[in-house]
Amino acid sequence: MSNKKKPVTRLTSLFLMLVATATAQYRMPIYTDYLSDNYYILHPAMAGAHYEGIKIRTSFRTQWLEIANAPSMQTLNAHARIGDKAGVGGMLFNDKNGFHSRTGIQATYAHHINTYRDVDEVNQLSFGVTVGGSFHQHDQTAFASSSEAVVKGGEVNSSSMYVDVGMTYNLVSFYTHLTVQNLVFVGKDISDQVLLERPSRFLVSAGNFFEMNPRWALEPSFLVDYIEYVDRPNVDVSLKSHHSIRQTQLWLGTSYRKGLTDTLTESATAAYSEPFNQFTLLTGIKHQKWTFSYAYTVGLGNVKINNTGFHQFTLGIDFLSDKYRPSTIRGIL
Repeated sequence: MSNKKKPVTRLTSLFLMLVATATAQYRMPIYTDYLSDNYYILHPAMAGAHYEGIKIRTSFRTQWLEIANAPSMQTLNAHARIGDKAGVGGMLFNDKNGFHSRTGIQATYAHHINTYRDVDEVNQLSFGVTVGGSFHQHDQTAFASSSEAVVKGGEVNSSSMYVDVGMTYNLVSFYTHLTVQNLVFVGKDISDQVLLERPSRFLVSAGNFFEMNPRWALEPSFLVDYIEYVDRPNVDVSLKSHHSIRQTQLWLGTSYRKGLTDTLTESATAAYSEPFNQFTLLTGIKHQKWTFSYAYTVGLGNVKINNTGFHQFTLGIDFLSDKYRPSTIRGIL
């Protein structure tokens, strides 16, 4: 085999790996923005779970600043309580990852069952359903000379529709979530063959606020992420420290993501595998109606593109809520 064919072969292999990832997810990727007072971005049952007002969050994520066409993502979501037992929400997202890009929209309805005696005693069971759709564009012009059947050259467009369901339980300072993404899924992969007819994704998370004193709390949490058929579960383990000063809340945190199965990669000399690992530092501030947070994620081990990390910014505002009084740390709601 001549050396001239190696760059094309490696480029095609990278493309096929991205194809497999895009086909498996066909959705907005899961990063750590849910840790920035933004659990609705993952769990439909969290729509309107905060009793009153409208929560709006927008985020921007960029990766590998030194690399052209590096992955980037933007999201905008809002959700609100409607009456005593209903919640509604919606989200827009735009995600670009090299040769693949997607935009999407979704709407959510949630039903909340409350058994609390007063507003400071949270005891709420919630159910939610999300219906969404996304449009996908795959630029294969760089692979026009490839002999792989999956590569057609030019631009290939496709679309998908999905239904998610979820359940959330909040008890005082404890919370847990169970969400099934793509319970119903209709879409095609980029080769126009339905390789994954219904690639469901299962998310299980839980956490608790431990109040150290009226102005300081620690919040450990975890998230298990499993994609059907792909057999590649990931686990996030996180810890946040919350500090309350009058009408301002500050938080600092860390999150470690580990793949429970090995990730296959290829170097210039050999193929090898190792667990997927990421480490994130995050910080944020909430003052009255406004929320801002920043997260920096770096890949660990040999499975990474370069030594630069991922930057994510989240900005939020809460409308029509009067709960901005000086308060203790009261949990996720």
